[in-house]
Amino acid sequence: MTKRFPSQPDELLRRWGTQVVPVDTAERAEQRRAQVVDALSRSIRQNAERKLQVSRVRRLAGLGLAASIALGLGIAWHTKSRVQEAGQVATTVAELQGAVVVSEAGQSRVLSHGSSLTLHAVGEIETAADAQAEIHSPKSLVHLGPATKLTVPQSTRVEERYRLALGRVDVSVDKDSKITRSVVVETPNAEVVVHGTVFAVGVSPRAEHTVTEVSVSRGSVWVLANGVQVAVLGPGQRWSSENQPALAPPASPTAVPLPQPETSAAPVESAVRPPRREPSPAEVKASALAEQGHMFQDAIDARNRGDDPRAVDLFTRLVARYPNYEEAEVQLFRAQKRLGQTAAAAAVARRYLAQHPQGFAHEEARSLALSAAAQQPR
Repeated sequence: MTKRFPSQPDELLRRWGTQVVPVDTAERAEQRRAQVVDALSRSIRQNAERKLQVSRVRRLAGLGLAASIALGLGIAWHTKSRVQEAGQVATTVAELQGAVVVSEAGQSRVLSHGSSLTLHAVGEIETAADAQAEIHSPKSLVHLGPATKLTVPQSTRVEERYRLALGRVDVSVDKDSKITRSVVVETPNAEVVVHGTVFAVGVSPRAEHTVTEVSVSRGSVWVLANGVQVAVLGPGQRWSSENQPALAPPASPTAVPLPQPETSAAPVESAVRPPRREPSPAEVKASALAEQGHMFQDAIDARNRGDDPRAVDLFTRLVARYPNYEEAEVQLFRAQKRLGQTAAAAAVARRYLAQHPQGFAHEEARSLALSAAAQQPR
């Protein structure tokens, strides 16, 4: 007969209640305890290993981040150093055609065909009537035409200056260069100041004076005559000093006549002198311009020698005597800044901004004035 299983839950519960629960032996209990302890040990060990692995990953990630930051700082420092070093690289003169004479530190040499020379001090370059040369710097490229005489002072952090005595130069300034110094071409009649452009400057002799001519191909330039901005030129525009007042030599003091022994033979008419003529306004102006030019040149020479204290003294006198001399004010606060006279330089910069709101050194003066104001204690 087939055994019949109860179908009601109550019957099942009743039967389970009457059954005897088997009791494990001591050996079986110990075996189970060992299995539980082993499982717990494995779990604890795995958790510890997982935490250690996570800690190592985090440590490696931190080291990687620190290395990336250090590498980035190193690259930035290296790039900045390269830019600063590029700003201090000496100028190189290259011969393109004909006889090119380079004078430096009292020694002169003629560049052979296709050769070049690096200048380490103030240099003077002269090209023959059929010669041409180029001057390379990290900021500009200067092409010297035939029969040209150009002086190349050492560049500073804020300025790259060329002195054109005669002939023609074509200047191309790298407007994308990270070097922020200005490029200045100085002539007997004017100064041409640029930051990034292509232009040409020529100096040609006349009967009793020289004439400076400036033409711009790209960008814009400021033209200063006797320290005062006289023109701002754009592409295709020209300027000539022909219409500017020529510099006259400063009037020499009237010589005091020495006492002469009395002679009866001397006619009375010889002692009679015509009245001294008063100088005309044009002569007075020309004499003042000549004095400005001489004082400015003395100060620039002191700056080029590295004698900034002397330059500050001379530029201060010049600005005191001629308060509207724009270029002298710029050179004054630059020299003061190099000497660490920040407060005095900022004061001159603020005065410059007030007198020349659209001056060629507007941004430089504004930056100096703001930086000095930020350093003042509050």
